[in-house]
Amino acid sequence: MSQTDHLGLPFIDAAQAQKHITHNDGLNLLDILVHLSVAERGVTAPPPGPVEGLRLLLGTGATGSFAGHDGTIAAFQDGAWRFVSPVAGWRLYCEAESAFLLFNGSVWSDLAASLKNLQNIANLGIGTTANAQNPLAVALNSALFTALAPANGGSGDLRMVLNKSGAANTVSQLYQDNYSGRAETGLAGNDHFHIKVSADGNVWREAINIDPATGFVGFPSGATHSWVNRVINGNFAINQRGYVSGAALAAGAYAHDRWRAGAAGASYTFTQGQSDTQINITSGSLQQIVEGAMFEGGTFTLSWAGTSLGSINGGTPSPSPITVAALAAGANVTLEFAVGTLGLAQWETGTLASPMARRSLTSEQMLCWRYFYNPPYLGGNYMFVVGNSEPWRGILVELPVEMRVTPTIQGGLYSNGSANFTVESVTSKQVRIRGDVSGTGVGIFSEITSFSANAEI
Repeated sequence: MSQTDHLGLPFIDAAQAQKHITHNDGLNLLDILVHLSVAERGVTAPPPGPVEGLRLLLGTGATGSFAGHDGTIAAFQDGAWRFVSPVAGWRLYCEAESAFLLFNGSVWSDLAASLKNLQNIANLGIGTTANAQNPLAVALNSALFTALAPANGGSGDLRMVLNKSGAANTVSQLYQDNYSGRAETGLAGNDHFHIKVSADGNVWREAINIDPATGFVGFPSGATHSWVNRVINGNFAINQRGYVSGAALAAGAYAHDRWRAGAAGASYTFTQGQSDTQINITSGSLQQIVEGAMFEGGTFTLSWAGTSLGSINGGTPSPSPITVAALAAGANVTLEFAVGTLGLAQWETGTLASPMARRSLTSEQMLCWRYFYNPPYLGGNYMFVVGNSEPWRGILVELPVEMRVTPTIQGGLYSNGSANFTVESVTSKQVRIRGDVSGTGVGIFSEITSFSANAEI
């Protein structure tokens, strides 16, 4: 008698007698196999007093009336056991374990376990619906990614990999507030590492930009770190020498602190502002030399506000910004600016020009004092008394910061009464004035106007 290919249901042959037997046998098989469910699996011995319709998945080593039927589905029908051999792809529900099982042609396995090897799934939604734009969508309150421990066959490490197709593409993590972007980290449009923020999801401000070639960190929106800018007095706020707007400067002569005329001299005009001063170089050029002792070398970028063209170590004058790589550590660097407006000058590590990092006026002044110090007692007098019993008495003039080198004193020392004054000693930290006694021992010395000369650079 012929039967169906997959379930083995018997056909009713032509001119067959007692067709109802064949038909009913097919119905019994359908009743066993459609919506297949078994009470339990791994059964090897017939249970006592089975109920009509009971279905079991037999294990290996079956005994009794189950002998020789390992791995089959046993169904109790019409007071007897009937055995059906499964075919690859059959699925059943095991009531005792509340588990779905899948037959691969040899063994039954948990259907949930088989999901561990799913490949090329088009969409996956956990707690929400995935779509073409978000083929993986997850809605939950917490998630855990943990490393596979060595005890379980792993290395104990965990590395999350995010990959993009090329340098011009983007791979990032976007943080949103009610589906509106507020922060983004990653490689956005190039291979620099960016950290960006937004207050509204439309206007973005870049906070940090890390150069992959050097590791230097740029702060495109500014930074509070006071040593981002290696230019001293880059906003022309300190003018200890009292340079007068428009005055001519000879080659190498200093004006605003740390700024000197180039080889052709210079002249510039300015209007002192409350926060920043922008000058207008009308002739020649202005220079600032960045001291090598404060320079670690590498890649640096020079930027400024204004129309002046700038250059580094005598290079081609160019508009802002200028980046130079492979500068030697510990070597002085000459920054020079030609005719035009100039302000907010900044020399910083890396390839990016960030807004000028301002220092407090006090901090800026102390940096200037390393090279030039104009005492607050300009034009004043010091007076002290020396006794006749002492051959001399000295006064220490403490400098506010240690100067770059031993400075040269500018100004006069005057005698008055019966004491004569000379410079006893000068260091980069202090100056000792000597008073020699003659007669009554009362004396005055006057004025030390500044400490600089060979301390400037």
